[in-house]
Amino acid sequence: MKYRARPMDRPKLKDELLDEIFANAPGKALLFMRRWPGGALSLVHLNVVTILSADGDLPMNQLAEALDVSQASATGIVDRMEQRGLVSRQRDEEDRRVTRVHLTDRGRQVIERLGAERRDRLSKLLDQLTDEELQAFLIGSRAMRRARESQYAEEGAQPS
Repeated sequence: MKYRARPMDRPKLKDELLDEIFANAPGKALLFMRRWPGGALSLVHLNVVTILSADGDLPMNQLAEALDVSQASATGIVDRMEQRGLVSRQRDEEDRRVTRVHLTDRGRQVIERLGAERRDRLSKLLDQLTDEELQAFLIGSRAMRRARESQYAEEGAQPS
């Protein structure tokens, strides 16, 4: 379907774009997690590896806070992830009472594989677009990145 320029109704155009962006249900995009090697990777485990990948090693209480769960719940989550080789625990060198959670090599591989799979899936989708659509999408994507970075700067947050 070729887009035809028409007098701009910005609110309507914005609503149509939001409808397009949110047309794909998140559950469908995560179905492949059920087929993860070594068993299904739960969303909680995915969240933990993502947090640790972004923030680095964390004390158990900070990880619990980031997950919005009790420390006891976080301990159970980390227990299961440690059994699967995704994370490890170590005592903090400065305060032996503090247990820090670390991503293992296998946990880092999960993040790398997710990124590679995401890129591969997006590449296959982009293969279905015309050259004209690809160019327009690139222009729009770059504009969204600039807007996102500007908003993060205004909010004092770091883009991820």
